[in-house]
Amino acid sequence: MLAWTPSYWFFALFNQLNGSLPPTFAWLAATAWIGLAAAVLGAAAALLLCYLRTMRKTVEEPFIVPAAHGLHRGLPFGSSLHAAILSFSIRSIARSRQHRLALAFYLSLVLAIALSWLHGNLSAAGPRPLDPDVLIASFLMMFLAVFGLRNVFKLPISLTANWVWRTTQLCPPEKYIAATRSSLVLLGVIPIWVVVAALSTNFTPFTQVAAHLIVLALFGLLLVELSLVGFYKVPFTCSYLPGKTNVQFVFWGSVVVFLVFAVSVAPLEMHALARPVDFAAAVAALIAAWAGLYSFNRRRAKSAVLYFEELPPEVITTLGLTRDGVSIARL
Repeated sequence: MLAWTPSYWFFALFNQLNGSLPPTFAWLAATAWIGLAAAVLGAAAALLLCYLRTMRKTVEEPFIVPAAHGLHRGLPFGSSLHAAILSFSIRSIARSRQHRLALAFYLSLVLAIALSWLHGNLSAAGPRPLDPDVLIASFLMMFLAVFGLRNVFKLPISLTANWVWRTTQLCPPEKYIAATRSSLVLLGVIPIWVVVAALSTNFTPFTQVAAHLIVLALFGLLLVELSLVGFYKVPFTCSYLPGKTNVQFVFWGSVVVFLVFAVSVAPLEMHALARPVDFAAAVAALIAAWAGLYSFNRRRAKSAVLYFEELPPEVITTLGLTRDGVSIARL
């Protein structure tokens, strides 16, 4: 058994380096040295092969573009404009390290909440009753995913994407804003809702779990409409002024503010889940708020103008020259 257990190999190596290994177990340390040498040589060989295969081409290539081979079919979703913007958003996040890093500020907490939730489900002996902590966790996951995507959408990916979308703007601005709405729903709301639904299977009663999933879906749609207020851009195409995004400050500020909100709302939802009349009133209020914001955004989108560049505000500076007490500007 010891001969086939790497943990004992390296435990023996540790004791050998400390000088406390009995001579009887020296063969375990020798096996650990062999394994360590194999790992180091394998890593060096893999690094050398990667350099010969990829690094030289990468350094010598002025513009890194996707490979020509492979499947490049569009997504079968909605109109061609919706599919183009959704596909462009997915590929921008997948290809750009800057966007993945910015999105990681938000999704790191989503992943931490999901893992802690999963650990609790695995360690529980049976179904657990629904409690406010579960509601707070689900609300936080939805909030971080939607607003994280919205903030990442503001970061441009390349100048070529900027001018391509600008020169091919053949549809009204409301169509582009509707496509951005669809991207937020498909990339932010639906994945988190599916994860929460999968993690909620270990809670009872199931009627309250289903009711909470309805509230969570409406809450996600409401967050999408809030994100679209004043957002008249195609994702990843509008240039921005350096230092204006402040991802880290927006991240921590939004987390603190919404955490207080979620802690305050979760007990109210628990109270409503136990009373059908209160739950119906809460759902009606969420639907009304979503419908109002949706109508507001649709009405503003019809007269909106897509902008692809953020310019600094124009500031007129006067010299303050005077002649005989009268300003030169007045003369």
